[in-house]
Amino acid sequence: MQYYTPSIPAIECSPLGPDNTPVLICPSCGDTMKHLRTIPKLGARLEQLIFVCPSCEEVDTREVKRVA
Repeated sequence: MQYYTPSIPAIECSPLGPDNTPVLICPSCGDTMKHLRTIPKLGARLEQLIFVCPSCEEVDTREVKRVA
């Protein structure tokens, strides 16, 4: 199970994308944000997912907390 900590108030939809990343709705324009990059876990820092809106170029990051 995964939990995500939002960095800005983007709206997360319940269905996950094909690579188990959340689907985000841009708070600025309402378009679906695209998963741009995953920054792997390093030491105490959690794995981070980077999303970008193709319409207005708004950026959002999410930290992934993996639960065993």
